[in-house]
Amino acid sequence: MRSKSLIIISLIVLSLLIPISQGKAVSVNIFGPGTVGANETYEYKIVVNGFFSEYGYHLFLSGTNLTGATENELYGYSNSSNVFYVNITFPSETQTVYIFVMGIGINNGTSPVYSETNIQVKVIKSIPIYVEIKNPSMYQVRNVTVTFFLNGKYIGTTVINSIPSNGTANATFNYVGNFTQGVNTISVRINSQVLKFSNGSNVTNIYFNYGPVPNYNWVWYTFAAVVIVIIFLILIMRSNKKRPALPKWKK
Repeated sequence: MRSKSLIIISLIVLSLLIPISQGKAVSVNIFGPGTVGANETYEYKIVVNGFFSEYGYHLFLSGTNLTGATENELYGYSNSSNVFYVNITFPSETQTVYIFVMGIGINNGTSPVYSETNIQVKVIKSIPIYVEIKNPSMYQVRNVTVTFFLNGKYIGTTVINSIPSNGTANATFNYVGNFTQGVNTISVRINSQVLKFSNGSNVTNIYFNYGPVPNYNWVWYTFAAVVIVIIFLILIMRSNKKRPALPKWKK
């Protein structure tokens, strides 16, 4: 029994003598939108998984034409957090872009360990939505939050730094996504009861049709047919009135 205890103690001591970084595994993940607008900037979150004293990442983009994009490789290191946030600007040309990320883990100056991952991001042309906001009050209004909804579903928010008294400002939101075939409704709301849209409210709706324009020719055809029938009936009635009465001797 004593010999077994000695063996266990020896194993514990031996494990403490082995550098803690040996056998440690690292993995990396990146989180962010899978569809983005051309020539726009988005925030991505990088998480380096594992137990280390220092963390780092190495990121770069790959695509057919990276004009206007973040072309320089991005680096980051931290001895306190395994989470990093990066702003990535995507190219002005529509395409599929690949984001390659290497995660790095280091313990007490020992040799670093690495892990790699990549994601695909679809770059498309965004659709700008513009609204004008009025400030009818005598005071400047700051930090105006404007929220956008598409067919009742939240799609994004933009912030206006300030609107002067008795002034106006334009709020722009670049929408990236799809529309429903037929009539769509964009609702816009302001987080202030003082500020107003052109309709005098802090909520406004924009209606538009997406897809092929409905064919209403059948309405005109039906209307024309009805008119022709009415004219034909009027002519028959007039012809009956103009017909001369029969002479008395023929009665």
